[in-house]
Amino acid sequence: MADIKIGNVTYGAAELSKTFQTYRKDFIIMPFLAMEALAKHMNVRTGIRYRETVSQMSANAEIGNYAKDKFEDADVKIDPRVFETFFGNIVQGIDPNAIYQSIWGSNVTKGDGLKNVPIVVQVCAYLVKAIGEKMLMNAFTAKHDPSDNKSTAKWFNGFKTILDNDAAGTNELKKVLISKDLGNLVEGTDSIDENNAEDLIKDFYWSEVGDPLASAKLRSQQLKLFMSDHAYHFYTEAYQTNHGALPYNQAYDKKSLDGASNVEFVPLPCVPNDFLLLTPKNNAYLLYNQKTEDETFLVEKSLKNHYDVDFVMNYFFGVQLETVSAEKLRYWRKAAG
Repeated sequence: MADIKIGNVTYGAAELSKTFQTYRKDFIIMPFLAMEALAKHMNVRTGIRYRETVSQMSANAEIGNYAKDKFEDADVKIDPRVFETFFGNIVQGIDPNAIYQSIWGSNVTKGDGLKNVPIVVQVCAYLVKAIGEKMLMNAFTAKHDPSDNKSTAKWFNGFKTILDNDAAGTNELKKVLISKDLGNLVEGTDSIDENNAEDLIKDFYWSEVGDPLASAKLRSQQLKLFMSDHAYHFYTEAYQTNHGALPYNQAYDKKSLDGASNVEFVPLPCVPNDFLLLTPKNNAYLLYNQKTEDETFLVEKSLKNHYDVDFVMNYFFGVQLETVSAEKLRYWRKAAG
């Protein structure tokens, strides 16, 4: 790659490579920073390199009137859940000058460690941030396919994929963990729209499915309600249509479910339509490694073009729910057919 001079700054493959090595610790968290809109509503766990097993426990224990000869075996079930990060990479030829021109006048870096830094660092950060944005947009819908090594959508399993596998029994346990009988699944016949959004979301929260005690435990917690930005728009539109004249209805935007202030709305463009996930923050995880040297960030002279450089990045990432127990989670989807 020929050196590029911008003002008093000259950079080429050597400068970019050195910058990636110098700022590796800053760049490695850039994909996480790009997912900030989602990460602030979930837990983030690092140090997961491939797989780590946690347990989902359930028990049926109930006290009754005293009987001297009472005895029964404990009904305790332990289902393992796997926290898994998937190893991915990108090797891509880039034109640093084109990137520089595209970020002119804007600061794409985030975090104190990357403020007021040279253009070389901004070029590098631009690349990593773009990858993080693709991770965000696929966080719910990605479906791991090892035969496809090009798209983020096939790199890992997103939240919806995990939930649907648990509902179909196509998870690692080959066991149904989400169903109406278990109390953690509600299915609707209609898509969410401006006519039904308010009633549908309220019914989803208040409906009694499965064990009433589990439903009561779920409702007793501070909960996040993940939904698409379209579903949220339909809810606010429906609310204004139904309650526009109410004296307390002073704001168009709604931060929580009416009549259930413990439920915080989390509308995101990465959440698919006709999908609702109700769970506390401490049950949903974004999983990273960020601990080992096999997460690589390199820039080298291009093997194919004298004017470009080759960008190489290796990274671990995944998502998971610690439990899908009805005491911690409820899932709404439109029924098939």
